[in-house]
Amino acid sequence: MKKLLLISLMTGIMSLSSAGITNADTSCQPIYGGGETCVQVGNLSVNKTVKNPSTGAFVDNLNINDPKYSPTSAVDFQITVTNTGSGNISSIEVKDTLPSYVTFVSGPGSFDGNTKVLTFTVNNLGAGQSQTFNVSAKVVDQGSLPADQGVTCVVNQASATSNDNKQSSDNSQFCIEKPTQPAPTTKGGLKVFPAPKVVSTPATGPEMLPLIGLIPSGVLGLFLRKKTSK
Repeated sequence: MKKLLLISLMTGIMSLSSAGITNADTSCQPIYGGGETCVQVGNLSVNKTVKNPSTGAFVDNLNINDPKYSPTSAVDFQITVTNTGSGNISSIEVKDTLPSYVTFVSGPGSFDGNTKVLTFTVNNLGAGQSQTFNVSAKVVDQGSLPADQGVTCVVNQASATSNDNKQSSDNSQFCIEKPTQPAPTTKGGLKVFPAPKVVSTPATGPEMLPLIGLIPSGVLGLFLRKKTSK
């Protein structure tokens, strides 16, 4: 009896462990500024990527040491939704939230300008199948970026929810850098330096006339002193 009870208990523990691994196995990696970007592994997975402005390749994240976007430049994203299960998923709602300092240009579904959320639906995604969607945005102009920051990093988030309430989410980070302002130059290419400070000279207007009138007296006194000393 004890042996059967122990076997049943072990079987139950193994079943719970298997269920936990299936539903909660998550792959995560840290992102700049703290936090993690995660892709849940189960029967539904969403992966958000951003285009590297230098190579054109779509990557998970662009950190502060990676190539950066500049003001008013176009930013392209991809959202890949995958059915990792063994059965068909009839409906998946995808929400993509754009970060600050980026405006929406184009993408599937409908975009809410107040919440900056793009929403679209994926229908009848078969087992093992994936669908990829493109989203285009634009960086705001330089005057709309933080005045006290040369580089600003933002995070874009995408989430997917199936009709049976399975959920997955993923983040993608990229950074925006203001251009450095070159020193002003002349037409010949020489640097322009600040004008030197002007030291003011004593005034020579009418108020100086009394002092000028004392000059002959001074000269006469000097002449008499020399004559006396002879």
